[in-house]
Amino acid sequence: MIDEDEALRIAALGLTIDEAIFQYADAAFEGGVFSDENRTNTRVIDGACIFHNRPGFAGGEGCALHLAAMQDDENPIEYKPSICWQAPLKVDHHDDGSKTLRPWKRPDWDGGLESMAWCCTTKGGDDEALASAFVGDVTVGESLHAELRGLVGPEIAVQLRERHR
Repeated sequence: MIDEDEALRIAALGLTIDEAIFQYADAAFEGGVFSDENRTNTRVIDGACIFHNRPGFAGGEGCALHLAAMQDDENPIEYKPSICWQAPLKVDHHDDGSKTLRPWKRPDWDGGLESMAWCCTTKGGDDEALASAFVGDVTVGESLHAELRGLVGPEIAVQLRERHR
């Protein structure tokens, strides 16, 4: 989690999400949602984030936080940890006040790769495999428009979407 407020929000959501859409609600209630006392990482259950509902779960596969936001008619960005909605995009802030938007790369984890490995979808970590996160039927500007708005603001997000139509 990026700060105490985010950790508190995620902890509260872990205790209040409807059990019908949160496969590991009982585990969250019994042992919390964090893997460490600093509350920087979510717990891992059977190799994945505690909020990751597995295939076949009746309440829906995928992120329980995302499902809860959709159920509550909210933007998933408001419910999920920052890293979960920002990846695979990263903003570098420069001393002159400018910013660069680019893909995350494994060296960006600053030695935290072990704790963030669940976030990466490739096995080898090579740039070609990591680039596969940006392949789809629509542009990144369109498919990740809400995330871009959160990272660079609405004006730049619209410019990016329009530029690559």
